[in-house]
Amino acid sequence: MKMNLTVILAAVVGFSALSTCESADNDTELVITTPDLSQAREFNEETLIGRGDTPDIIEPEPTTAVSDTESTYNYILSRLASMDQAIHRLNVGHYTLDVKMSQLMERMSRLDNRLGDTEDAIQQVSSYCKDNRKEIGRLEGCQKGRKIGYKCLLVYRMHETYTEASQKCQERGGRMAMPRDRREQEALAEYVKSVIHGNWPVWLGINDERSEGLYLFEDTTRVTYFQWRKHFLSSQPDGGKRENCVSMSSDDGDWWDTYCDRRMFYLCEFDV
Repeated sequence: MKMNLTVILAAVVGFSALSTCESADNDTELVITTPDLSQAREFNEETLIGRGDTPDIIEPEPTTAVSDTESTYNYILSRLASMDQAIHRLNVGHYTLDVKMSQLMERMSRLDNRLGDTEDAIQQVSSYCKDNRKEIGRLEGCQKGRKIGYKCLLVYRMHETYTEASQKCQERGGRMAMPRDRREQEALAEYVKSVIHGNWPVWLGINDERSEGLYLFEDTTRVTYFQWRKHFLSSQPDGGKRENCVSMSSDDGDWWDTYCDRRMFYLCEFDV
């Protein structure tokens, strides 16, 4: 703005000089004077100051240098903010996982209860099956076997040990045959001889496994009647502690003591 005022003042001064020259004699030499720009500048500044105007001065904006400490501090703050966000996300994930675990435990509890109910049902079915098997065994014993007094007898021509034969009879609802007197022994021997042809041993429910020489039935009652084989070459019992279970010959009904792990036919009895 200061330069524009200077140029205007110079133009005014020059125009005044030209006007003066025109009013003079034409023969007079034209003298053109150059205006003093310094005076015009001083006049311009004084005029502006007198009017109260001040020249526009563009001052640079202040700048502040960021120190290394402040930069490090800002970096740490940003990292802490990131860590806080990460911890928040972890807490949210942990809460979600905890909820899912609770739901899973609840489902597992319900499943465990259902499994318990299923096991109870299976046990009931198994019990029913055992009862049915026993009932079928008793019916089979009386239908296929022979009734003697208050019980039915049935020979099973399958080779089993003494223990296995005892288990098989119990599973069928009976027990191994226990002739308690001479009448039962004779009826039993006659039945076995009619079913099994030849001389085959058959397990009876008698043993002295608890004490040598103390023979007991399967129901742990003591045996009072015996039908041991008597012969001048071999009289029974002669096995000592090695032979603790009793079998009966199918041809003559005599009793023999023998090894309990020997496999042979067996005879079951069922209550009527």
